[in-house]
Amino acid sequence: MKKENRHTTKKGLLVAILIVLGTAFLTAGCGKNEAPQEGKTAAVAETKETGSKGGNGKEEPGIVTLSQEKQKSSGIEVKQVATEESVPLSATAVIEMNLDRTAKISPRVTGKAVRIVASQGDRVKAGQPLAYLDSMELDQIWAEYYKAQGKVGLARKNLQREETLFQKKISPEKDLLKARQELGEAEADMNLAQERFRLVGVDIAQFESSRGKGNNLLIPVTSPIGGVVIEKAITQGEVVNPEKTLFMVADLSTLWVVIDVYEKDISRLRLGTGVKVSVTAFPDKVFKGKISYIADVVDEKTRTEKARVTIDNSSGLLKPGMFATVLVEVTHGVAERLIAVPEEAVQMDGAKRYVFIQVSSGKFQRRDIEVGRTLGKRLEVTAGLQAGEAVAAKGSFILKSELKKGELVDEHGH
Repeated sequence: MKKENRHTTKKGLLVAILIVLGTAFLTAGCGKNEAPQEGKTAAVAETKETGSKGGNGKEEPGIVTLSQEKQKSSGIEVKQVATEESVPLSATAVIEMNLDRTAKISPRVTGKAVRIVASQGDRVKAGQPLAYLDSMELDQIWAEYYKAQGKVGLARKNLQREETLFQKKISPEKDLLKARQELGEAEADMNLAQERFRLVGVDIAQFESSRGKGNNLLIPVTSPIGGVVIEKAITQGEVVNPEKTLFMVADLSTLWVVIDVYEKDISRLRLGTGVKVSVTAFPDKVFKGKISYIADVVDEKTRTEKARVTIDNSSGLLKPGMFATVLVEVTHGVAERLIAVPEEAVQMDGAKRYVFIQVSSGKFQRRDIEVGRTLGKRLEVTAGLQAGEAVAAKGSFILKSELKKGELVDEHGH
């Protein structure tokens, strides 16, 4: 009996030990399976939380968030983009002198400048002397005139004699015809000499009177038009000839505004069309004119064509050489549709231009665009915008500032 009890006791202890070891093994196994599951659940939760802000807790690039109150206080105004029809044609231009009312003045003979009576900037009248020359050519012209005058007198006397002899049938008719021919030739020579006096600007009677008094008559250099002396290229005592320009006189009461028109806009121009001209010097003034000339040739390099506007400048405010902007009211031809935004709505980033689109009541997004022509105080948008989109028309510089602040914060990690 004692041997059987000992054996039973040992067997029960062994079973108990096996049960305890199995329980420990199962407990350890269960712990290893549960830990990864908990980590996986936490990672999924974190992903769901950060995924709404681009995966790193930041807003999308180019986004500015601004409350309604902040928008109002900053002066931000939003306007809906719409296509426009029959907008004025805008072009750059340069103001030039009216070459139809400009004169380059040279002497008619070679001579020495002994008196200069006009200076640069002087206003002169048509026919007014600008300088006086002493010229040997005047004496030569007088000698030819005096010689021709004597020949005419002699030819007339000879003709009278031949007419008398022919009437008395003493001389043949051929002698009478020859005398008439000689008088005609002498008169032609005298008329040519008189014309040379006129061409050099000297009156024959005045010259004869001056010569009779022993004075040396000077040849005046006169202006053919009234206007302003723009250039002066003569000095006292200088010997000048007809090849040299001594003065330039321009009538600045009318000017030319020369426009560079793009090839695609040429068909929209007509002679006589009214235009409005503005210059930087007088931003509040509008000068009016009409298209007086359209070139027939397109510049191969710039693909533009020249057009000219004749503009009234009786006020004297406009000066040749000024840059100008021209607006042509186009009321004919094919209607043009385009998108344009205010200049202040467009911001620059290097060579890029962009605007801010309102994507929700308190959120704006940067949108890169391409611009075309300048239409007064607006810019044509050729790419990047569509009709119906809401653009920050005013205060876009505030949005640009806020965008830059956000970018700086992101860079420094604050």
